[in-house]
Amino acid sequence: MRILQRPTFVPPLDIALAGARQVHADAERADIHDHDAIVESHAAATEALRQLLAALDAEEGRP
Repeated sequence: MRILQRPTFVPPLDIALAGARQVHADAERADIHDHDAIVESHAAATEALRQLLAALDAEEGRP
């Protein structure tokens, strides 16, 4: 299994939270029968979650 290097950018928590909410709203509108739309939605949700967790960790002073 190959481990990908993650970007080091950590947005401020309010920006990460707003982004996660927007991605969630977009995912609600994704066509379940459109494979490309579902893959794109998953990728966006994965990145939004990464940014949100990184922002929470930064707020708490965790590496």
